[in-house]
Amino acid sequence: MPASTKTKIQLAFKSGGLCAFQDCRVVLVAGDKTKAKETIGEAAHIYGEKDGSARYVAEMSETERNHCDNLIYLCPTCHTKIDKLVDDYPADYLLKIKQDHEKWVSDSLDDSMSEFAFAELEVAVKAISSGQRFTNDDFRVITPTEKIEKNELSNQVKSLISMGISRSSEVRDYLLEYSRIDSKFPERLKGGFKDEYLKLKKEMKGDDLFYAMLDFAQKGSVKINAQYAASLAILCYLFEICEIFEK
Repeated sequence: MPASTKTKIQLAFKSGGLCAFQDCRVVLVAGDKTKAKETIGEAAHIYGEKDGSARYVAEMSETERNHCDNLIYLCPTCHTKIDKLVDDYPADYLLKIKQDHEKWVSDSLDDSMSEFAFAELEVAVKAISSGQRFTNDDFRVITPTEKIEKNELSNQVKSLISMGISRSSEVRDYLLEYSRIDSKFPERLKGGFKDEYLKLKKEMKGDDLFYAMLDFAQKGSVKINAQYAASLAILCYLFEICEIFEK
């Protein structure tokens, strides 16, 4: 059984939408302003997926083989290279490449959090907003810390949420400014966010659900830049104030 779609989405975000090889780092997102964005990278197995494949270890379970920790995000060329030149690309070496690249992506995102402005926020809110409104009296807003604990979100997701919430004041100022033009827009934004959450939570939870919501906010684009940071900030602002991730 290959890695699931939700695992591939999570892997793509951790890799910043780029091939993990430092001398490659080709952008693995296709599409333009008129077409939906699609990730075209490949979830390459570090320890092989099945008997006879590169770096296969019989003692690993199927779940371990297809877990995000055993996958590295690569372009098709680099994927072929590591599986054909096995002696040049042992598992320990690939794990180090993955670790270094994902840290570089995290550091780049941290830098990008200081770069976005109203222009990037406008693109992000339009991606999340659906024009619909949703209300449900069964929900109760709890703190982000409680949400993280109750949903058993990982330290990596916790770090993303902290990063995004650090720019909440800018998001709040933007929405206040926008509401002067369209007083109902903030509610439509929250409505689109909560509608998508309720749809996705039927099939996933925890980190998978958070990354799926981030994918929704990004409309499939995963490249780390100011636009990505703005989308993360919007998502985390709504995570903080909306009745979602409640249990």
